[in-house]
Formats: sequence, C-alpha cells, structure tokens
Amino acid sequence: MRGFWRRTIAVSLMTLALSCSGYAACDNEQGSCEPSVDDARTKIEQLLDSAFLAPFSLSTFEKLEGRGFETQGQKVYEMRFLAVINYSGNRLQCRNKLCPELHNYLVEVDEAAKKAKIAGWLLFEQKGSGWR
Repeated sequence: MRGFWRRTIAVSLMTLALSCSGYAACDNEQGSCEPSVDDARTKIEQLLDSAFLAPFSLSTFEKLEGRGFETQGQKVYEMRFLAVINYSGNRLQCRNKLCPELHNYLVEVDEAAKKAKIAGWLLFEQKGSGWR
C-alpha cells in the first residue's frame, strides 16, 4: 500500500510542478543547467501560501538531491526537497479543509515546537534556456 501512495504522490507532484509557471536560469558558463534552489524555494513559498493561513514563515529550505533526464523529447529536472516552517498560534491552519494542495507531500507537524516539515519532489520542464 505504501508503494501505491508513493507513486501517486510522485505523479501528482510532476503534474503540479509542470503546471506551475516561472523559469529558472541555466548557468551556461559552468556547463550546468538546472533549476536554482532559490527558484524552487519560491515555488514552495507560493504553494505554502496557497495552503496555510498566516502567520507562518519558511525557516529552511534544502535541496536534498536532484537529477535531470529527458523523456518524450523534453528535458526534465526533478528535485527532492525538505522545507521547515515555523508558525504561531495554537495550530497550523489550512485555508481549505485538510490542505488539498499538500496531499502530494509528506507533512509532519510538531505542535509542541510549532514547526512543520514538508518533504517531496518538485519537477521542472525545460523551456528554451529556462525551466518552468
């Protein structure tokens, strides 16, 4: 059953990431062409803003690993990340019941510490010299 949910999460993340707009730059001087951590952080901040009611803040964002590949003639980059948010108030509150925006991510809430960890995958598709 766990494998089913992981595949479901991966497919959903790919759909979400490919539908997001915005571009990350390639560093052609060093021969490296992948989305930047800052661009990924911005995407996660947008996702969290759509999922949670304020007040909360993104305290850390880490790229855990990433890899680029080509599928059906398109260059794709997947990035595994871990984000930690701090919140105030009694509970971390969703804008909509059960935070449907985060169903494809692992979310662990530590109410005593008033922190939440969000982990998952972001997928980017290369468009021209950038990523969306």
